[in-house]
Amino acid sequence: MKPAQGPRSGRAPGEPSRGVALGYLAMLPLLLAYEAVERGGLRNVGEAIATWPLGAFGGSARLARVLALLALAVLAIVALARSGLGREGPGLLPRVWRILLEGGTAALLLGPALLLLLDLLGGRGFASELRFPATRAPTLGRSAFLAGGAAWEEIVFRIGVQSLLFLLAGRFLAFLTGSPRLARAGAEILSIGLSSAAFAASHLASFTRALGPGGEPFVASVFTWRLLAGILLGALFRWRGPGVAAWAHALFDLCLSIGAGPDVFL
Repeated sequence: MKPAQGPRSGRAPGEPSRGVALGYLAMLPLLLAYEAVERGGLRNVGEAIATWPLGAFGGSARLARVLALLALAVLAIVALARSGLGREGPGLLPRVWRILLEGGTAALLLGPALLLLLDLLGGRGFASELRFPATRAPTLGRSAFLAGGAAWEEIVFRIGVQSLLFLLAGRFLAFLTGSPRLARAGAEILSIGLSSAAFAASHLASFTRALGPGGEPFVASVFTWRLLAGILLGALFRWRGPGVAAWAHALFDLCLSIGAGPDVFL
């Protein structure tokens, strides 16, 4: 599935799973940090959706999630070993460090890029309505919740929803147009746009009600901000892979949690 292939550079031909495996291993620390701290019953919507079947374990659901994450890590390492990782280029650790570096760089650029998009769309007035107050630095538990939650959201809305929409839209448009190039372009636009809308909606109370308490009321400026963030993260996912998108999302959310906002980004 091409949306989940990950970075195009440094990927051996015929190894579409390598980018997914590398991306997962890069985001594994975020996912484990999310499980390692007490969250006071709070759950990220992405984690709640992705691990819904594990709810059958009841009080052992957290242990089941951790074991599942570690089992997937083992499978990723095995897949990378079978793909010949390291024989024709950098090994595992250099590639993972590169993903983290690219994610950090993307996080620094994400805020200015969002404001630029708002300006181009004539919605710069929204920026004055956006506020991300922070009276104190977040606790370790809160930071882990935000960072790990961002990784779960990338798994659900980019690896899951966006990839599935790309596959379905690509086949449907190829049938309608008979042009692989037009079908691919249309699938890119539709998958990024619709998955970003789902990502923005997932933060609303009307969406999260079925999953438990939480969520927020609809505010046009905040919804637009998240919709555009989803579009940028979706494009980053297609360009550089899930690991880079997850770390960019996680670090950007942490910046917002300590008070970074439009005034800082400008």
